[in-house]
Amino acid sequence: MRDAAPQAVYLSDYQPYGFLIDRVALTFRLDPHATRVRSRIAFRPNPEAPSRDFFLHGEGLALISAAIDGTPVSPEVTETGLTCTVPDGPFTWEAEVEIDPAANTALEGLYMSNGMYCTQCEAEGFRKITYYPDRPDVMAPFDVRIEGDAPVMLSNGNPGARGAGFAEWHDPWPKPSYLFALVAGELVNHPDSFTTRSGRPVELNVWVRPGDEGKCAFAMESLKRAMAWDERTYGREYDLDVFNIVAVDDFNMGAMENKGLNIFNSAAVLASPETATDANFERIEGIIAHEYFHNWTGNRITCRDWFQLCLKEGLTVFRDQQFTADQRSAPVKRIGDVVALRARQFREDAGPLAHPVRPESFVEINNFYTATVYEKGAEVIGMLKRLVGDDAYGRALDLYFDRHDGDAATIEDWLTVFEDVTGRDLAQFKLWYQEAGTPRLRVTEDYADGTYTLHFTQHTPPTPGQPEKLPRVIPVAVGLLGPNGDEVQETVICEVTEARQSFTFDGLSGRPVPSILRDFSAPVIVERDTDNAERAFLLAHDTDPFNKWEAGRALAREALVAMILDDAAPDPAYLDAVAAMARDDSLDPAFRALALDLPGQDDLAQTIHTRGHTPNPDAIWAALEALRDARAARMEELAHELFAAHQVTAPYRPDAAQSGARALANAALAMITRRDGGAAAQAQFEQATNMTLQLAGLANLLRAGRGDAAARAFYDQWRDDRLVIDKWFSLQVVQADPEDTADIARRLTEHPDFEMKNPNRFRAVLGALSMSQAGFHHASGKGYTLLADWLIRLDPVNPQTTARLCTAFETWRRFDGNRQALIRRELERIRATDGLSRDTTEMIDRILAA
Repeated sequence: MRDAAPQAVYLSDYQPYGFLIDRVALTFRLDPHATRVRSRIAFRPNPEAPSRDFFLHGEGLALISAAIDGTPVSPEVTETGLTCTVPDGPFTWEAEVEIDPAANTALEGLYMSNGMYCTQCEAEGFRKITYYPDRPDVMAPFDVRIEGDAPVMLSNGNPGARGAGFAEWHDPWPKPSYLFALVAGELVNHPDSFTTRSGRPVELNVWVRPGDEGKCAFAMESLKRAMAWDERTYGREYDLDVFNIVAVDDFNMGAMENKGLNIFNSAAVLASPETATDANFERIEGIIAHEYFHNWTGNRITCRDWFQLCLKEGLTVFRDQQFTADQRSAPVKRIGDVVALRARQFREDAGPLAHPVRPESFVEINNFYTATVYEKGAEVIGMLKRLVGDDAYGRALDLYFDRHDGDAATIEDWLTVFEDVTGRDLAQFKLWYQEAGTPRLRVTEDYADGTYTLHFTQHTPPTPGQPEKLPRVIPVAVGLLGPNGDEVQETVICEVTEARQSFTFDGLSGRPVPSILRDFSAPVIVERDTDNAERAFLLAHDTDPFNKWEAGRALAREALVAMILDDAAPDPAYLDAVAAMARDDSLDPAFRALALDLPGQDDLAQTIHTRGHTPNPDAIWAALEALRDARAARMEELAHELFAAHQVTAPYRPDAAQSGARALANAALAMITRRDGGAAAQAQFEQATNMTLQLAGLANLLRAGRGDAAARAFYDQWRDDRLVIDKWFSLQVVQADPEDTADIARRLTEHPDFEMKNPNRFRAVLGALSMSQAGFHHASGKGYTLLADWLIRLDPVNPQTTARLCTAFETWRRFDGNRQALIRRELERIRATDGLSRDTTEMIDRILAA
């Protein structure tokens, strides 16, 4: 176990590595418990480096031998690596180490997953494979030879010689060690091909375990569409002869963009109509695209250091969001992205884990694979594109690819290409990368004699280590509507750059209704005094789909806040407005389904906390249930009409049209279930021909309190499908009554199919518990204790997954004194655990420091 209290790493301390690498040759002799790794690395001094200290990272390695230019050496070995005296000029380093993949439960480096060898090297896993300068700015071409009895042996790049018991791979493109990959085992492929726009053929494969071949077609289709889209939209061609994807059961993340050999969590690849929901299909499409797009934004141009992580992740998230928006409904995609951003990143920005998009320091880099780096990083790219325009954005990206191909780049490099293309000074815009926190944008207005003025005041609250914030560049997209609902001012960008700033619109015939922050043009919180009449007006008339949805969301939020704080009855204005929206057949069914979704428990808790009140999870849950009941009563007849009108009878397709129809039908079913006790849900569950409908039927039965028999039948039907059973575990926790949530989660951890070493299964139960706000925050503290018990058990097995689930406690300071005391007790109990990992220690310390 690593040191529980190591020193932080600082961006300001960066220095280039003392040596360059011309070539890496690795030979693996695979054995579950005694894999031998031989390395041969050609080093030469780096003329740009201030130091020639020779240090190679290495953790958990048994060094068998080492040599320089063929002469054996005895390096000084520590728990974190080795040092050695080396020649002044070029030299060849050779070493052989032994590792134990079967014992590697942390799923970093080379490990076993149900008999298959696989790797995960980002961020610092390669140092668990062999001694190497394991940092992203050290790049080299790799030759790999794999020896063993596995029928399939894969690595990065193009295939070379192969025969009985061996396979060789050559990757001609220099890459950092975090992009190294190896997979070996009993696998079968779903093959296809793609011809690039320059006419070069590329062999494509999705590799899976025998029996999963029938669940690969959609992933392959998604890959080919992503390749064509990247050529068409960004001018980027693929650059190897083969592109391989491998589905792995035990994986800490969604997927990994290793050059030419993408390794995926099985849940992000395998799909069939019977076993995957529409949401699963869309997620697979997005992740496949994301990892493929990394080939240029992450692989060909990588990060100089891990502080620049947002350079590859924010940009690639933005690219995959563009892709999905083009493939499906752009407005629905935008709304979904903002819902996720507010749920995860705004929460992060408002708590003890807040950090800039580019942090200044870290203790454990794995803890910075966060919503801030990914989702907020993507929002920053979107703002930049909005500010410079589509044409300048395209020219800047072309320059970025041309100038930095093969580089380990920085945020400064990224911004400089935009400055060079546009002539703009982006020094102030850079604050989005440097400062944490979500800006608050206070809006007031004046109208007189045809002139309408919007006044903006921006303020960003203090965050850990950053008490004072400077004004940022905030592109605020604004449109104006007339009293009859017509648009009297098309969308314009008000570029807010000062703490206080005003914008004037002339020539109006009457006081307009403003539509502010259209398409969510910046990741900010707008504060403006308004009323439900205006919200209902915007819901009915706004031409911007995002703000139309936002108006309905605000109506629901205000109704719920009044119910929670003032014991008010459900607001008839909301019920009327949402019914009118749901009845409007001119609107996309997927949009209507999203608009019927109420604000989440965490969203409401944060809203109440921001307004100076202590959120009560029980009151929040009760208000949500009361509003759902009132809406079901108000829309009873309409719900049946929507349910009947949006049944899909055509053969299943996970496309936007069918998925939207099923989403609206399932939203209607949820309302129907509240009135009929589950009869319609039972019929859907029994008659469903796809997982989207079957799972919705089961969810409604569980919510209605009559799902026990259906849950048993579902388990009996799908007990041999690991990904479907993950859904079964999760759904029972998520749909439980808050009084029973922790008890059900505890019971499920005792189920024979619960396996804590599998991240998907662990998250399906304990992650679901942490997301069920009222149940997790039960006043008894039993949810806190259960999660803490399991985090303590998991930490020595898988520190990464443990640390990420610690975020369940990050909002503890917003609750009442009793809940705070209960959470503090569990946090301190975790912190006091002997040998606690560096990953979890850092997270707990940051949360406790709130």
